[in-house]
Amino acid sequence: MEHNAKLVSSEVAALWSAYMQNSMAYCIVQHFAAVNEDPDSTDIIQTALTNCQFVVNEVKGIFEKENHAIPIGFTQEDVNLKASRLYSDLFTMRYIKYMAAAGTAAAAALLEVLARNDVRELFSEISAKFMKLYNDSCDLLLKKGAFVRSPTISPMEKAEYLQDESFLSGLMGRHRPLTAIELAHISKNTETNSIGRTFISGFSQTAKSPKVRKYMERGTEIAAKHETVFRDILIKDGVPLPSSWDSTLSQSIEPPFSDKLMMFQIDSLIALSVAGYGTAIGTSLRKDLGGHYTRLMAEILQFANDGTELMIENRWLEQPPQNVDREALRNRK
Repeated sequence: MEHNAKLVSSEVAALWSAYMQNSMAYCIVQHFAAVNEDPDSTDIIQTALTNCQFVVNEVKGIFEKENHAIPIGFTQEDVNLKASRLYSDLFTMRYIKYMAAAGTAAAAALLEVLARNDVRELFSEISAKFMKLYNDSCDLLLKKGAFVRSPTISPMEKAEYLQDESFLSGLMGRHRPLTAIELAHISKNTETNSIGRTFISGFSQTAKSPKVRKYMERGTEIAAKHETVFRDILIKDGVPLPSSWDSTLSQSIEPPFSDKLMMFQIDSLIALSVAGYGTAIGTSLRKDLGGHYTRLMAEILQFANDGTELMIENRWLEQPPQNVDREALRNRK
């Protein structure tokens, strides 16, 4: 007998999230394409648009086939293609690189909870498409000398086992040197905050709502604070600081994006930060690092909660698919 399996909850969640993220990214990259002046970036920007549109169309097709409601997501109403430039062309490439890395990682991670062949094939293709986009954007940034690398360390002379538990905290009142894994996470989380700070700075000067502008200003301060914490750790460890990420902004106050889209983008960046901090906690053996990550995570979670309340207040937060409320059905009048 032919078995026509219905979508399970994990598949619905993966498809819904992919639709939301890619319909948003499509709007953002459309603005970047409209103001781009770098001919070297044209093909990569077009590929980013094509990838996002592919994901949106494929998810829509599966949902229509399964009689699932199509998410509202983000549309042409959320982007103003006539708006003046807000971010530099270099930031465009760094955003696409970051977006492609996040898309690749998310698609690969979701494969574990997908059962249906068509859904697995879709996310396998998404992962492959965004991985190529990531590599192409890396190559261009390297060509331009604009790829921000992690700090370098001296080659390890020999492999050996730890001798005592002082490795976990400090050595005679001081912290032992950072491991390569710890350095990698500090660099990654610094990058996330740098991108977020640049984005939020632009959002804070173009948002229409005074409440959203105030929220964005607060986000800029938080991102700058977190960057400073990570950079101070590197300075105290005597690690050469990596180049700072480009944060060039124009003086335009004409919003290229809707307040709804800007709030959702910040929410997405916060989710990536929380995931990054959580992974860092699990792989950082120095206890002071765990303390930093835990404290900073609590701060951005509170920031995210306040943002969620603001989005609900303005009816900008789309309800994710959810299970049937049996109690509400039983208590209906």
